[in-house]
Amino acid sequence: MIKICAKNRIDLFVKELGERKPSPGGGAAAALVGALGAALIVKVANFTIGKKKYKRYDNEAKAISKNAGAVRDKLSAYIEKDAKTYNEYARTRSNISMKKASDCAQEISALSERGVRICMRLKKIGNKNLKGDMAAAELFLRASVKAAGKLVKQKKKRWVVR
Repeated sequence: MIKICAKNRIDLFVKELGERKPSPGGGAAAALVGALGAALIVKVANFTIGKKKYKRYDNEAKAISKNAGAVRDKLSAYIEKDAKTYNEYARTRSNISMKKASDCAQEISALSERGVRICMRLKKIGNKNLKGDMAAAELFLRASVKAAGKLVKQKKKRWVVR
């Protein structure tokens, strides 16, 4: 069951995402979607560990859970970091702040790509009863890679040539 405070934070983020202000925007949304995908990988890995049918994959599933958990945590942190870096750019309109925003989006894309690679392995060895969760994880992570990658390209076009 989701705690009330978590629900309120999600609702607040979704409402803020639709407001007429610089952030949060596409980068923060891409980070959230990637974090959700990574969280689903952790879930499937945890439902694989300790199951008799998947016993030979226990150690690998444990490593996957740990690695995907790290990706989830980093992407979760990038939700706010992306918003902060883009707010800085909106305030300063400097090349330096745009580079920071672009670097942030690039890292979101790279982390999500790492999550996709982890997902591909877990699809082969993970608990087959959670195929829907694996499909959602892969789709979320691929969407995050693509969205953040597009943002990097757009932000690089904004850099002022001096």
